[in-house]
Amino acid sequence: MEPIRSRLVGIPRQTNEISEIVGEVIANNFRTDVLHADAQEVDVGDVNITAYYDPELDSMNRPCIELYLVYSTLDSILLFDDELFDTLTKRLCDSLSHEQIHQQQHRARYWDSWDYDTDDVEQYLGNKDEIDAYSHNIANELLDYADYQNVLTLLNNPSTIRIEQSVNLWVYIRTFGIDHPVTKRLLKKVIRKLPVVIHER
Repeated sequence: MEPIRSRLVGIPRQTNEISEIVGEVIANNFRTDVLHADAQEVDVGDVNITAYYDPELDSMNRPCIELYLVYSTLDSILLFDDELFDTLTKRLCDSLSHEQIHQQQHRARYWDSWDYDTDDVEQYLGNKDEIDAYSHNIANELLDYADYQNVLTLLNNPSTIRIEQSVNLWVYIRTFGIDHPVTKRLLKKVIRKLPVVIHER
C-alpha cells in the first residue's frame, strides 16, 4: 500500500476512484478482486472492509478472494489523511490474511467445506476454520498494541483487554464469555500464533 500513499493522502478522490487505485495494488500482488460498495452503517469519512473467499473458484484456479471497500452512502468524495490511510491499510491486511488462511484450509482439504451457518454468530465464530483465522488476526492486533511479553501478560487476564487493543478478541469474549470452551480454544491458538506473526512482520 505504501506506493499509493502519495496518490491518496491529501487529495480529494471519488470513492470509486479510491477503490480502483487500491485495486491496482492488490491485483498486482494477490489474485484478489477489489470491489466498491456503500452502506448506511459506515461512518461518514470512513472506509470499512468486507471480504469473501470462494473455494469453488479456487478449485478452478480462478481469482477466489473478493475484498469490498465499503463507504458511507453519504460519501461520494473522500479526503485521506495519514491516519485514515494507515487504518485502511491495517484493515486490508487483516481481511486479506483472514481469507488467505481460509484458502489454505480449503486447499489442505481439497476444497471440502465445513458445513456451518455464517448467519448464526456463535456457530460461525465457534467454527474451527474461523477460530484459526481469527486467532491470526487477534495476534496481529495485540502485537500492534504491545510487544510479545506484554501480549502474553494481557492474554493471562483476557477480561481486561479493551476493544481498541483487539476488536476481534473483544467480540469473542462478548459473544461467549471468558470461560467458554470456544474462547479457551481461541486463546490457546492466539498464543501459538504470536511467534508466527512476529516472523511474518
